Amino acid sequence: MTCHVARRIGEWERRLRRDRAAVSGALATMDAELGGYKYEHPGDVLDDATTNMTCRLLATLEARDRRVLGEIDAAEERLTEGRYGACETCGRRIPVERLRALPFARRCVGCEEAAERRAAS
Repeated sequence: MTCHVARRIGEWERRLRRDRAAVSGALATMDAELGGYKYEHPGDVLDDATTNMTCRLLATLEARDRRVLGEIDAAEERLTEGRYGACETCGRRIPVERLRALPFARRCVGCEEAAERRAAS
């Protein structure tokens, strides 16, 4: 674990817990919303289209939030193992500014940009 990370372990733990609570709350709300949608007027094309679009949007947001929860789990594991704050690709430290913006970041900015370019091609 690098020095800049060791000094801020408590900060990262609190932030990850706060993020987990926020994402979990959003998931609970979305689950309730999705469960509440039903086809009130079967055959009404506009109502059905609106309901379908809303359900797809909520399902997309739910999938994103579940992915974020997985990233938070992985970040908490890295904290426990002393690997938090080190880029998983190059091994260099992830700048504190990046961790503050994205506390579950796995890679430094350069390695993340390279991974995104590879994924886009």
